Amino acid sequence: MMRINALLGVAGVNPTENRQARRIGRAFEYLVLIALFVVFAQLLMLYSHQLDDANWLTNLVWLVFFLELVVNLYFVNNRVLYLKENWLNIAIVVAAFPWWEWGSDWATIIRSLRLVLFIRFFTGFFSDLVQIMGRNRFGQILVVFAFIIIAAGGLFAFLEDRTFHEGIWYALVTITTVGYGDVVPVSDEGRIFGMVLILFGVVFFSLVTANISAFLIGSEQRQLERDILNYMKQTDQRLAAQQERNQKHVEHIVKHMSDEISELKKEIKALKNDLNR
Repeated sequence: MMRINALLGVAGVNPTENRQARRIGRAFEYLVLIALFVVFAQLLMLYSHQLDDANWLTNLVWLVFFLELVVNLYFVNNRVLYLKENWLNIAIVVAAFPWWEWGSDWATIIRSLRLVLFIRFFTGFFSDLVQIMGRNRFGQILVVFAFIIIAAGGLFAFLEDRTFHEGIWYALVTITTVGYGDVVPVSDEGRIFGMVLILFGVVFFSLVTANISAFLIGSEQRQLERDILNYMKQTDQRLAAQQERNQKHVEHIVKHMSDEISELKKEIKALKNDLNR
């Protein structure tokens, strides 16, 4: 996923960068995401003629993208790599400069181009989704979940003499415990079936949400474990460096003492020779 983002020029701070750069990059991602939602809402309201073009809002959004580029570029170690993996960010910042006069049509196109940055967040979300699917056979559980909804919807449509899509809708809102209420059983058979579906839905849907919750909690735990492991590695490196410095210092002291002892022996020998004469 990181490779795709890099090719598209929306990678953000590389995971191999220093810890401070990664922390600042993550903080700016929240600001960029808010700015993207503002751009999206502004475009919708402009096309629906509910909002005039607000220059101050456009300038504020541009400032967020500009600050992300400049601040991240300041803190990263490999600036060339950052510019290479975020070429689209640079193009957007330059093209959307507030004092460029592009005309209304081009301005809208450039403003819409910013929405490509959503890819950065969607790829991360898709990566997490793949991990969720592979955890505890969650992908298979979702397939079974879809099959149960279709089968329950078809059975409800048969019992209540309704259309198939109404049956699917009833099964979905019942199993997910939403209970929208626009489609309800009126026959005794349909109500009995609804009772069974409600009880089954509570158990099965809890299994789905539990897998998602377990993944989110596990992600935080894995991040904590990685931080602890990195801290231990850094501590080992510092201890090894300190031990090397201590060893060199001891060797220097031993060498100095050896030289002093050698000089002292020479002086004693010379003094004995003088006395013998």
